[in-house]
Amino acid sequence: MISSRKFLQLRSAYTLAIRANMEDRYRHGDLIELPAQGDVVVTGDLHGNCENFTRVLQASELDIHPDRHLIVQEPTHTCETSEDQSFLLHEEIVAAKSKFTHQLHIILGNHELAELTGREILKGGICYNILFREGMKQEYGTYFETVQELLHDFIKTMPLACLTPHRIFISHSTPEMQYIPHYSLKFFRQGTGERKKDESLVEKLVWGRDLSQEAADLFAQRVECDILVVGHTACKRGYQVPNSRHIILDSKGAFATSLHFKLTHPYTQHQLVRKYIQYLHPKAVERAFAHLREQEAQKE
Repeated sequence: MISSRKFLQLRSAYTLAIRANMEDRYRHGDLIELPAQGDVVVTGDLHGNCENFTRVLQASELDIHPDRHLIVQEPTHTCETSEDQSFLLHEEIVAAKSKFTHQLHIILGNHELAELTGREILKGGICYNILFREGMKQEYGTYFETVQELLHDFIKTMPLACLTPHRIFISHSTPEMQYIPHYSLKFFRQGTGERKKDESLVEKLVWGRDLSQEAADLFAQRVECDILVVGHTACKRGYQVPNSRHIILDSKGAFATSLHFKLTHPYTQHQLVRKYIQYLHPKAVERAFAHLREQEAQKE
């Protein structure tokens, strides 16, 4: 169990991060509208991987690049089934958000929303929500309920999406085809982080898995963008391109990726995928791809 001193530090960090979420100068309702200067680094799902978050945060060098932004998503719930300590990643993120108020943006994912609403996430017969709460109880002891409340308040103030000046829209996921007509930039610009909008539409946004070309085209039209950068879907090689608009990033494993591009330039989807996706563990990925090439060569 943490000490009283650690609890006071943690409470202060969460309080500052919650305020930072709300006072982000680029925030309009639940939408972060990035400026036409500098650059941005985007991650996919982190799922409790503190090492990968540390790697991307250090590589971003936000302290010496004041015009650089870092967008992260889904720190909640580990992919391991034995335990879940992804709340420790939240500790790292709130500390960073407190320091980089207007540069670090944490967008809402379905796992965060599930912790807030109590919706169970079951995989392989394991309830991730239970593992998460049991881990928090063991770590925080008598402070558990207070820390859980702080975490929930932090989640409540997470924006839903980010928008770049050159028509790139970044959200955890995109909704199913039948719900897309309900969305627009006006929808995202509403609210102050307290979810003053239709809760069901928030849920359908972060849980959606319609990656068809038709749905991508319609959603892009509704949010007045050309490219949709998301997470939510596991990618064996770190990213996927399921249609001519989506780029899916996955930042939780050994093949973790990020997307780093300038905010001053327009891009095509092909340009972003070909030139600006970066692996967080390039040497490990290089060895893995070399092994695959050897296997393919042996089959021939």
